[in-house]
Formats: sequence, C-alpha cells, structure tokens
Amino acid sequence: MSEEAGPMLVVYDDPSDQRSLSLDDTSSTEESPDETRLSLETTTDAIPYIGQRFVTHDAAYEFYSEFAKRCGFSIRRHRTEGKDGVGKGLTRRYFVCHRAGNTPIKTSNESKPQRNRKSSRCGCQAYLRISKTTELGAPEWRVTGFANHHNHELLEPNQVRFLPAYRTISDADKSRILMFAKTGISVQQMMRLMELEKCVEPGYLPFTEKDVRNLLQSFRKLDPEDESIDLLRMCRNIKDKDPNFKFEFTLDPSNRLENITWSYASSIQSYDVFGDAVVFDTTHRLTAFDMPLGIWVGINNYGCSIHFI
Repeated sequence: MSEEAGPMLVVYDDPSDQRSLSLDDTSSTEESPDETRLSLETTTDAIPYIGQRFVTHDAAYEFYSEFAKRCGFSIRRHRTEGKDGVGKGLTRRYFVCHRAGNTPIKTSNESKPQRNRKSSRCGCQAYLRISKTTELGAPEWRVTGFANHHNHELLEPNQVRFLPAYRTISDADKSRILMFAKTGISVQQMMRLMELEKCVEPGYLPFTEKDVRNLLQSFRKLDPEDESIDLLRMCRNIKDKDPNFKFEFTLDPSNRLENITWSYASSIQSYDVFGDAVVFDTTHRLTAFDMPLGIWVGINNYGCSIHFI
C-alpha cells in the first residue's frame, strides 16, 4: 500500500467560517487548533487550500475528485446547508471520503431474506467544505474547511481506478458496447476489442466486465422488445422497396416475437442455382438474446461457401 496511508493529518479551517468539522450530524465536537498540523511541504494548485475559489460547486467537486484520485481514495457528496428566504438557497456543501460515516446494521427479517454485505465505511474524517460567497460581486464558492486525515490505507495508483467513482463508461463506449451486443459476441470479447482499439493493456480500461454486464442489463430493462420491433420494422421497409424480399415470423401467446426468418432476392436466386446441397448451420447463438441463429449455407461453382439469407 502507499506510504501516504500512514498517520498523515492535514487540516485547514477558515476562522471566518466556524462550523463543526464532525461529519456525524449527531456530534458537535470541533477539532482544536492544537491538534492540526501541516504535513505537506509545499502548497500547489493541485492541493485544496483555504480561500481557494471555484465558479460552481461542481467545479470544486471535480477538483477535489482529481486530488483524491492522485492520493488513493475517492469522494462523495455529503451534507448540504442553506438559508431560508428568496434567493438564498444553497450556501454550504461538504465533500467527504468515500469511507466516511458508518452504515447501520440492517435488521434481519425472516420473511424477507436479505444480504448484509460488509460496508467499506469506517468513519473516515477526510473532507472538503465549500461556502458560497458574493464578496467580489458575482457569486462563487470558497474553500472554508479541508482535512486530509484518513483512518484507513490509501490505494496505489494501479488500484484506485477500480473504485466505483472512477469506473465510468463514456457515451461513445456505451454505443460501441451496444453495437457489439447486437452482434452476439461475449463480454470478454468486447473488452478485448476495446483494449485493442484504445491501445491499452489488458485490464486497464476505465471500466470492468461487471460494469459492462450491468450496462447490458440496464439496456434490456429499458425496453426488452425494442430490438425485435426494430428488426420487424427493418424487414417491412426492405419488403416495401423490394417485393422479392421474403420474410416470415411467428408470435408467442404474449404477442411477442418468437421466430423470424428472411431471405433477400439475391439469396433466392442463388438458391435456385446452387441449392442442390444445403446445410442449415445452427452453431451460432446470439449471446445478447440467448437465441439460436440458423444460416442456410451452400457451395457455389468456385467451391466457396454462399449464404442463402
């Protein structure tokens, strides 16, 4: 583990914004100035500091998230505070280590089995507090509290990328994964293809196989019949343009697509010429839909395989 995982304590606090540093809403203990010490030799723009200003609270979150990633942990949004009255709104935000707080133990219910998985939260007190100010006219957010003391080990750079906060799938990658899923290839093959496309070492994509499987599952939950509807629509559009295109389908008792077959006009012509010896190949299976795919295959005059679809 990283050397930063030792008993490091970095606490800054703005005296103009005296608030409890405790992350527990039920506690009102404040840290004494005698207990704080600066363990960073230099302060750079890459390290949060009291008085640092941001245009929006989202910009502050992104900055603190990048800092956390370099240190070996991730962050999450915690408590928010505001004032009553028109135009006041949100005035203070807290961002904390992902291991801050403690998860209460779930009460067992014999009639409803549930998993009590071990929580990663251990009461870590690392945090960043920002407050809204209008001292310079335009509203902005100023850092008014910062503590970088962790009561747990920090992760190495090659491990921190596995934290959920840093495992993201971009919109472009989502579209590519969906396209791969429609072709029926496995998740392992998807991962390998994207590693080759992005020129990264195996296992160094910004997401894991589990993330891809969860994404595919969410696609199916959105509209499981969407793909079959698109396929029927495509066949009907081709039939309108080419009367010689043939397709047939059957529906199950729930009125959902059960089986479908189609052949283009060129395939029908090829079958008339080379259809004396035909193989119906069903060794293919669309993994995404768990459906077998049958292909009519023949041999042309050159001894090459030809498809009658």
